[in-house]
Amino acid sequence: RVFARDGISRSRIADIAAEAGISTSTLYEYYKSKEDLAYDVPLSHLAEFFESYHANAASRTSARERLLLYLVMSADYAREHAEWARLLYLEIWPSVFVSDTELRHSIDDFTRVILFLVKEGVAEGWVSPERSPYETVAVLIGGVNQLIITWLLYRKPKNLTRAGTEMAERLIAML
Repeated sequence: RVFARDGISRSRIADIAAEAGISTSTLYEYYKSKEDLAYDVPLSHLAEFFESYHANAASRTSARERLLLYLVMSADYAREHAEWARLLYLEIWPSVFVSDTELRHSIDDFTRVILFLVKEGVAEGWVSPERSPYETVAVLIGGVNQLIITWLLYRKPKNLTRAGTEMAERLIAML
C-alpha cells in the first residue's frame, strides 16, 4: 500500500514497517533496502497470476484462445490487485534498475508466454509468419499495458475487464 500510494522513491522503510505492523529493525532482517522489498512484492503476484492462468488455460484448445485468455486475465488481474498493478506497471516495469533481478526474470517470463502463444499461432496459421514474433509481442503487451496504465492513472475506462477483453480481441484480430 505504501509503494502504491507514495511510489518507491518517496516511500520510507518506517512507513512500510508501520503499515505491516512490525518494527523497522524486523523489516531490515528480511530486506536490506526498500527497493529489495518493492521488487519482491510483485513476484508473489506474478506467480499467482501464472498459476491462475495455467489452471484456466487447460480447457482452451487453441493458441488463439489461450492468448486471448492471457491478455484478458492480465487486465483483470490488474483490476483485482490495483495496488500491486500500480507498483508493477507505473514504478517497476519502466525502471532500468530491475535489470538483473529475479523480478526481471519473472517479467521476462510474462513476455515469453505471449511469445510462445504467438509462435503457436503461426503454426496454427492465424498469425502471419512474415511478421516478427517479437514485434507482435511488443504490440500485444504495449496495447494491454497502456490500457492498464490509463486505468490506473485516470480510472478510465471505467470497466477495465470489459475494455481489456475488447482490446485483446482487437489486437488478436489484427494479427
